[in-house]
Amino acid sequence: MSDVKESILKAAKPRMQEVGIRSVSVDDLCKELGISKKTFYVYFPSKDELVSEILQVHEQKMAREVQHLVADKTVVQCIVDWTKIARQTEKSTHQTPPMLYDLKKYYPTLHQEHLQRMRKMMQQFLVQFLKKGQGEGIFREEIDIEVAAMMLVNTHLMLAERAERLKMKPQDVRHMGKTTMDILLRGMFTAEGLAVLEKEVHNK
Repeated sequence: MSDVKESILKAAKPRMQEVGIRSVSVDDLCKELGISKKTFYVYFPSKDELVSEILQVHEQKMAREVQHLVADKTVVQCIVDWTKIARQTEKSTHQTPPMLYDLKKYYPTLHQEHLQRMRKMMQQFLVQFLKKGQGEGIFREEIDIEVAAMMLVNTHLMLAERAERLKMKPQDVRHMGKTTMDILLRGMFTAEGLAVLEKEVHNK
């Protein structure tokens, strides 16, 4: 990636996250970076192209961070850590970020493409995670990993869509998600794996 292209991405992303996509113009970015619009369009033929690349860079970063979270940890340790993180954020208030709001309202095609890539990334990660759990004797061997991963992803997305459509309170969203995922995950555990998990959670 060229230095100019990287500079544009670095300047655009935080501004769009703060005030929304529509409030950040190409003119503003060019003025801030000291470049011409002609130079901007060499790297991004349109503002849509810029937004699309910002999203893809963000997705790649998320994928690396998720992989880092599970590196050198057992499946049970990962679940305990994720539970701990969830508990720490239980009192946080839910507010749709300006960039996501604009993306959904004014850039529906980009939003759908983003969701499709996120779905694929989640599916691939869960397949790896569940296979790892089977290797550790945590998840039942007879479970079809591809189907299980698909169920988890679809359930997560369904709950998110329902929460948004019904304008649910943050605490109700967390309760619904926690209850649903607890039921799904417990059905995948071996008896030994569930015992290990309960012990780890109790110790934590």
